Amino acid sequence: MTMEETVRALTDLSEVDRRLAAESELTKRAANSLEGRRAALREAIPGNFLAAYDDLGRAGRRPAVVALVRGAHCGGCYMRIPPQLEGFVRRGQSLCSCPHCRRLLFAPAPAAESGSGLEPTRHAAKPGPAVKRAAANRGRPKKPRPS
Repeated sequence: MTMEETVRALTDLSEVDRRLAAESELTKRAANSLEGRRAALREAIPGNFLAAYDDLGRAGRRPAVVALVRGAHCGGCYMRIPPQLEGFVRRGQSLCSCPHCRRLLFAPAPAAESGSGLEPTRHAAKPGPAVKRAAANRGRPKKPRPS
């Protein structure tokens, strides 16, 4: 199973678990269908990722699998992750844990990230004193310099 397939299976499992938790709305047939899908997803996910997912669920960390947002921020706790970890996650070699909340991190596809509205906010740098002076002097005639 590739890393992309593993991420997709973990996010699907998280959604199924969320829907099963709201069981009061489900009919018996729908609940049985979700239980069957949940079992199939659990079989497809590698054991180490499934153990981490279960540990996060027991700790109350839902969703357990989150994407990087706004550049290099965890999609669960919104804390910035270290640059080395960001590079590892973006290369997609493995799922990594957020050092702050321990959720499993993955990098979203470039098209999904740009259309999600979670673009990094870019703030203009504050102008320095030279820029402020130049702005204040616009439109004024230049003073002749002494020779």
